[in-house]
Amino acid sequence: MKNFYISFRTLFKKGRHNDIKILSLGVGLAMGLVLIAKVCFELSYDNFYPESDRIFAIQENFSIGDKSNDGFPCVSGGVAPGMKAEIPGVVAATRCERTGEMVMKTPDNKKYTAIFMLADSCFYDVLPREMLVGNARETLSRPLYALVSEEMAGKINPDGADVIGKTFEVQTFPGVQITVGGVFKDVPKNTHLYYDVLVSLSTFKAITGWSKDDQWLGGDSFNAYVLLQPGLSADDMLQPMAEMLDRHVDSKKLKEQGMTYSIFLRPLGELYASSPATKRMAVMLTAIAFAILFAALMNYVLLVISSMVTRSKDVAIHKCYGATGWNITDMIFSEAFLNLLISVVFSTLLVFGFRRIVEELLGTSLSSLFTPDTLMILLGVCVLVFLVAGLLPSQLFARIPVALVFRSYTNSRRSWKKALLFIQFVAVGFLVCLLIVIGWQYSFMVNDNPGYSYERLAFCNLEGVPQSSRKALMDEILKQGEVEDVTTCYELPAFSGSGDIVYRPGSEDAVAHFRDLYGTNANFVSLLEMKVIEGQAFDESYSDSMQLVMVSRQMATELANAFQWKDGVVGKKLDIGGHGTDDPFTVVGVYDDVRMGRIDQEGMVNSAIFFSKRAEQTLVVKFRERNAENLAHINNVIKEFLPDREINLIDYRFSLTKLYDTSRIFRDSVMAGGIITLIIALIGLIGYINDETNRRGKEIAVRKINGATERDILRLISSDIVWMALPAILIGAGASWFASEKWLQQFSEKIPMNAGLFLTGSVVVLAVILLTVVYRTWMVANANPVLSLKSE
Repeated sequence: MKNFYISFRTLFKKGRHNDIKILSLGVGLAMGLVLIAKVCFELSYDNFYPESDRIFAIQENFSIGDKSNDGFPCVSGGVAPGMKAEIPGVVAATRCERTGEMVMKTPDNKKYTAIFMLADSCFYDVLPREMLVGNARETLSRPLYALVSEEMAGKINPDGADVIGKTFEVQTFPGVQITVGGVFKDVPKNTHLYYDVLVSLSTFKAITGWSKDDQWLGGDSFNAYVLLQPGLSADDMLQPMAEMLDRHVDSKKLKEQGMTYSIFLRPLGELYASSPATKRMAVMLTAIAFAILFAALMNYVLLVISSMVTRSKDVAIHKCYGATGWNITDMIFSEAFLNLLISVVFSTLLVFGFRRIVEELLGTSLSSLFTPDTLMILLGVCVLVFLVAGLLPSQLFARIPVALVFRSYTNSRRSWKKALLFIQFVAVGFLVCLLIVIGWQYSFMVNDNPGYSYERLAFCNLEGVPQSSRKALMDEILKQGEVEDVTTCYELPAFSGSGDIVYRPGSEDAVAHFRDLYGTNANFVSLLEMKVIEGQAFDESYSDSMQLVMVSRQMATELANAFQWKDGVVGKKLDIGGHGTDDPFTVVGVYDDVRMGRIDQEGMVNSAIFFSKRAEQTLVVKFRERNAENLAHINNVIKEFLPDREINLIDYRFSLTKLYDTSRIFRDSVMAGGIITLIIALIGLIGYINDETNRRGKEIAVRKINGATERDILRLISSDIVWMALPAILIGAGASWFASEKWLQQFSEKIPMNAGLFLTGSVVVLAVILLTVVYRTWMVANANPVLSLKSE
């Protein structure tokens, strides 16, 4: 305690550099600990469910010809209840269907946005949440009933009144009243299956008059889960599941049609936390976090060692009064503890002071990041930092001889300083080169040419709006001067479309699998500026009864080969499965391939669009000039036209960029880490240069008296640092090459790896280091040598 008090008294003593030590260590801890917390958050997905090791997701493998889709996360509605009924060892099974973010309106006309999901009555038997009010099984058994989260209940009734029995309607289905039957404890953010409102599965049939709950093939839009008996594994279920599927699906017939279909179980932990992509990201973020922490820690030790010359006499005097090596060690550890404590407080203030930036950087809230388990891990990291920060300097200080009380201490520990700087430069080289690769890949993805023009587009969803209102709204928007054109479609290419199949005429043999965008208006192709390479685009003179389709180049080639059409596909008839009709569709044109979904999912795939005279559910507006004012004006037009609905146009480019949020967050994390590590390393470098110029002040003065110029002095100092920095930066660049290759494996299309990227990064880092050296050495090089010799 006495040493701690002494450390506190000498906190601002000249020559100790405590302010710089606390600043650099605090900034390093802030970034490093936040990244470690992010890793803990990502690896803890879904572990809050009791008996999570016994919960498995049902997934499917499906193939048509030589094209396969293995590990598809959704299955048909009949699979989950079938497993519970037919396979021993299945304790419970459930299925749910995500409907995404929707707007709900209460009877007092208040509107709330929430994430909705449909679920059957067994949902909480497999994936339970604590019920605060109501009975989950009973509520989810009743049509037009729902459970809401604690947070959503608080929004509906801010005064804390009971929400049971309250009703609301969803904007997509106006006039349909859904009753709240229970309140569950909020679902944590670290889950692959987040929701605010859980609506009974039977509600869908009550609203639409039909359901696909009991299908065994097709309609595979359900996330399904099972809870197995203790001791059973996914492999134990493979044979029973195959036998069950054979009882309900004609596998032989599927094979004759060129298709295969099977289901399997994937452990809950592997859906996200243990997936290859998450593991890859966790390893990368951990490496970045420890690079930052290690750089900050080495900089702290460097600054402590730099103070040895000025503190050596103090240590020698302590030894004269009987201090042992242990006493010196205790003194240094007390100082390290105080500095670390203040640094942790400073880092905490930084994190919460820049809370919005940190949450945007990491893609989640701080309250979700800093759980009790995570805080224990961060405490362990701080203890490790404390041990290293105290152990190495204490050993060096304990070896200072007592005789130094009578003479000057000249051992500057230069080799130690250079070694510590070397490590920091390795970290900087690693992060800067990695940032260049990640930034280029991200730019490559968001600026990719998807095969159509989207720069001036915006869209919104019109589900629940009557046909007459949709058409009138389109006419009203088209009157606005800033609008070039308006169209509607069922779905846009950015959102992948639905899977569909082309069959051989008169049979159920599958010929091609494609992404179906369903209905589009006649001007859809021209509005998106899609390139028609064969035939023609849709025309206003067409009618829905004509059943017309346009296909992509890749799909046209595949169909022509399958049917052996030498004259192409235009004018040919296609039997297509997902449109509820046995009548064939006529191909009127072929457009150049367009990207469906994200660039990191798959390359260009088969796709098709179908002519529709109706106003479809997605409204697409093309502006003459895209800017915030024009977007706001059209949103006001929509608001005035549909005052009872929460409908806003979404910028199409923004939606495309949003698809790559995970990569953007990772890029920003590396960028922040790289900048912080560079700053910390430069602080250490400046301290090293100051020590060197002080130590070699007499030598520099003598050289100047003997004719050395400023350039010679600069070369003297900088050459020493360059020969130390260059190999360190190259080692860091080499490590980043390996890390970059691992990270790029997740993308179907990626930037080419070449040495030029890493050479550029290395040159940038070396240039910054040299500029810092020149800046700090210039004053010494221009100083009067006589004054330097007098001070000596």
